Amino acid sequence: MAQRSRSKTATTARPSRGELREVAAKRKRNSNLLLIGSGIALVVIIGLIIYANVRASQPVGGEQSLPTLGNTHIEQGSTSPIQYNSVPPTSGPHYPGLAPWAVYREPIRYEQLLHNLEDGGVVIYYQCEDNCPELVDQLDAFARPLIAAGRHLVVVRNDPTWTGDAGSTTPLHQEMDARIALVAWQRIDKFDEFDEARIRAFFERYEGIDHHSGSTG
Repeated sequence: MAQRSRSKTATTARPSRGELREVAAKRKRNSNLLLIGSGIALVVIIGLIIYANVRASQPVGGEQSLPTLGNTHIEQGSTSPIQYNSVPPTSGPHYPGLAPWAVYREPIRYEQLLHNLEDGGVVIYYQCEDNCPELVDQLDAFARPLIAAGRHLVVVRNDPTWTGDAGSTTPLHQEMDARIALVAWQRIDKFDEFDEARIRAFFERYEGIDHHSGSTG
């Protein structure tokens, strides 16, 4: 009698077909919801990546994006074998060595500073007939804390009359038609009045991006 009672209880506790179908349907719904949620998350991630890439390619101010002229290394002290496509240049043949990250009161060869750009640096050129001491002081105050923190930044004078060696008559710089030029690899922004927000935005966008990939030098 006890055995029959246990069998009846076990039979009664067994879920019905309807209950099994409901459990299976619930599991399927949960699985579908999980798949949909995962799909939405993936779409959001892909969208954020695309947005970040598009945003990184957009200018932060009035800068120009220029085609690359390559990154071939040339002999130290020589002149670029090609004409650069901007003044100051943003890419092209350059020397193997770097100029130290610093603020300079005197000009430096474009061919030298291009390697700084290739290494992820930003160069701020300034040009004015009176050497613009007030502007230089403003640029100096902006740049020195960043340089002291190990950031890749050079401030340097552009002088279209500078010939380098005393015996040379060929200028090593060209007229840049502005008092200030912000330069990164393939990027340039020119304007006349000191604008710290504009300078900082350019610097933060482009500093630290290495451009040695595919180097031919």
